[in-house]
Amino acid sequence: MIKIKNNNYKIIDAHLHLPWEDKYETIDEKYKALKHEMKINNIDHGLLIADSLLDTTIGNNKDCLRIVEKDSNLSLIYGYSPLEREVEQLDEVRGLLNFNKVKGIKLYPGHDDFSMNDIRLDKIFKLCIEFDIPIALHTEWNDDYFPQYSHPFFIKQIAEKYPTLKVVCCHMWMPRVIESLKLTKDLNNIYYDISSFSVSKKYLEKYPNAGFPTKEEAISLLEQIMNIVPNKVMFGSDYGTLLINDHIDTVLKSNLNDEQLQKLLYLNASRIYNI
Repeated sequence: MIKIKNNNYKIIDAHLHLPWEDKYETIDEKYKALKHEMKINNIDHGLLIADSLLDTTIGNNKDCLRIVEKDSNLSLIYGYSPLEREVEQLDEVRGLLNFNKVKGIKLYPGHDDFSMNDIRLDKIFKLCIEFDIPIALHTEWNDDYFPQYSHPFFIKQIAEKYPTLKVVCCHMWMPRVIESLKLTKDLNNIYYDISSFSVSKKYLEKYPNAGFPTKEEAISLLEQIMNIVPNKVMFGSDYGTLLINDHIDTVLKSNLNDEQLQKLLYLNASRIYNI
């Protein structure tokens, strides 16, 4: 819980990973670092997103499940890929869902070599609908000569085909946020998180061509999207790569009103992910 303008606000961080840095040698060390960041930033609850790969630096599904089972302040987002072990993954996640151990499923188009119009994804969409959990997507929309794995047009097609499927667009196609929002905002079952909106000056200097906004640009984007779709946007930090406090600082410096802050920081994620 944090205080903004003399009001207290609970916070759900809807986009957390275990840190990938080599300085953390074990999953337990990565978990300890995550918990420290949550504590110093007053995060009440977090959604821990597992990688779809078995061999990964950010924790696979079994690693992340072991963590959330012992921590009531964390919930699991299951990492899924249609590229391998399809039957095994579907059986595993169904078993976890039967015991309410998963709050959503994450796809990594662009990181994994598949597009969101891949017909193999229909099975996981139908599973999400059956258990009323969101499908969360890595989104990016690069220059037009790049493969567009998660182009807004594909996401619109999915939302229209499956109107009861809750679709969470992580990162909001940063940096083409407003352009993408205009293309998707009218679909009632499409939602967004603001992970990757805010990076430090050091990060901007290290990756000048990555397309991240300046602090001033991030604040402006946040204010715009909360004025357009206040019931659809969730706080998220992409911790593990980026920092929670950079994202909180963007919220603190914005001109969002009390109702917008409550929705962004807690209420929307609580409703969408059934926390």
